[in-house]
This record gives sequence, structure tokens and C-alpha cells, in this order.
Amino acid sequence: MDYVLYEHHDRHVAVITLNRPERLNALGSQMRQELEEALQMAARDPDVRVAIIAGAGRSFCAGADVKEWAAGTPPISQPREATQLLNEYGTPDVIKPLIAAVHGHCLGAGLNLVATRCDIRIAGQSALFGMPEVARGTIDLTTPFALEGLSRAFLSELLFTGDPVTAERAYEAGLINAVVPDDEVMAAAVRMAERIALHSPAAVRATKLNLLKTFEATAAAEVWEQRLRERVSGSDETREGMQAFVEKRSPQWEQDGR
Repeated sequence: MDYVLYEHHDRHVAVITLNRPERLNALGSQMRQELEEALQMAARDPDVRVAIIAGAGRSFCAGADVKEWAAGTPPISQPREATQLLNEYGTPDVIKPLIAAVHGHCLGAGLNLVATRCDIRIAGQSALFGMPEVARGTIDLTTPFALEGLSRAFLSELLFTGDPVTAERAYEAGLINAVVPDDEVMAAAVRMAERIALHSPAAVRATKLNLLKTFEATAAAEVWEQRLRERVSGSDETREGMQAFVEKRSPQWEQDGR
């Protein structure tokens, strides 16, 4: 694999690292595929009980690969794919807890397709969390945030402004579990993983499955989200927003905003 590293640590823990540091680990179609492969490896390995997802370099994941998207290839074409990416990579017998070890930027797809799909999120003090989709002329995936029980006020600010929030603010909102010094993020994630791995693997897997089913989005919500995404993501404004980002200029939106 070129963009994702897989390492089996001691004490039943696997570490999956997004490894595209020169692009701040932007999530493109190849990285998405390799991440799925790495998750399958962790799921199928009987000696792995918990997996950690981290990022190489200065960021966890700065979002979708906008250059690739501008060329017509979004990393995730349907919201359902995002759920399958991290939550449905196996049967109830192999589903395992995931921990996000976040440092630097955790934006867009890095947040709503990777971090929020992890069961536990640990962040460094300087980490930033945001959803800049509106600035690119497209729509975010709201379902994973709603399932977290985040307030509508917090989500509205995060999603409408596109501005990132600090790790401390994300912690206060309930988006992440803990804030630690930047150089202690991985150590804290490993400690958490090892603590979980001490318990009955079958009981932990069943507990995760029960949580997923308890907080599962309704079919109606998924259909609505898919319709909106199809309508917006293929629009002229999305193409303009992506191209403007690539060209490092301000986007020119439709005057009537329709």
C-alpha cells in the first residue's frame, strides 16, 4: 500500500497510519481503498482486538483530495459508502473498536468520514476540527455528527461557517474524548487501546455492534442525505468551489444562491 501503513503492535493492537504527509493526508480514492484494505486486515486478524487510526506528518487528515474531486472523482460518491468504510468491514464476529489519534488538521472528510467513524477520539492540544464543505460549494455528511448527540447550535456554526474549532472546543462539545499534549497523542491512544484489549474480545465486539445498532441512522435520513448530496455535489457551484480552491482564489457563486 502506498498511502496507508499497517502495523501490528504488541498487546493485540493494530496501528493504521494515513501516509500522504506531503498532501496533509488528503483523502483520495486510492487512500480510501487502501484504508479499507487496512481495516480488513485488522478485522480478519484474530490477534488484533483494537485498531488505531493516525496520520503521518503535520496532520491527521486535511479533508478530501480537492484536486482529485475537481477533476471529477470524489473520494466517497455516496453517504452509505462512508458507513461501510469504517463500520461494516466485517461480520459481528470480527467488528472491533477503532480509536482516532488526531493531531494537526482534521477537516472535512478527515472528520466526517474517518474520525467520527471511530469509536473513541483522542486529540492533541493544537488539533483543529472543521467542515469547510460550504466554502467548496458542496454539502457535508451530517448523519455521523447527529448520531454523536452534538447540539444543533454547535453543528450549525461548524457546518455553516466552515471555520475550524480548537480541540478544547471540540472536547467541550462532545466531539472528542480527550485532549492531550501534542507529543502524547499516540501514547494516549495506545494506552486506551491496550486497556480495551484487556477485556473479553467477544464482549467488546458485541458491545460495539450494539452501540452501532442503537445509534444507527434511519433509512429515511440516509435517503434524504443521499438526494441532497447528489443534487449539490454535481452542481456548477461545487465545480466552481473545487476549482477555486485548486487555483487559490475566491470562488464566484451564483448571484441568486439557488
